[in-house]
Amino acid sequence: MSPRRGKAADEQRLSRVFHALADPARRRIIALLRESGELPVGVVADAFSMTLNGVSKHVKVLERAGVVRRRIEGRVHWISVDWSALQVAYEFLHAHHHFWSTRLDALVDYTRTKGRSTRGDAP
Repeated sequence: MSPRRGKAADEQRLSRVFHALADPARRRIIALLRESGELPVGVVADAFSMTLNGVSKHVKVLERAGVVRRRIEGRVHWISVDWSALQVAYEFLHAHHHFWSTRLDALVDYTRTKGRSTRGDAP
């Protein structure tokens, strides 16, 4: 695969992961799986007072992003988190952490300074 195609694939994967994590219900599903490990989809549905159909839609989004794996045993669909899939998001956030933290620190300093000048306090 060419470097350009590899980068595009990484970008698409990152977008799918962030899309999957953007929904609060999906983040709650991941949190439940983090605590419990592998669970049947029906148990997840019961834990959130959701219909099985509703949970299945969320699970499919998580699966497409690679965040959740499904294992079928008879009629029971077991799901678990594939933590390695979240590595792409972690690397993106980690790479930008310094930039964001310095910008946020500058914003805090600015708002403190601005607050003093509007109140007439000495800097």
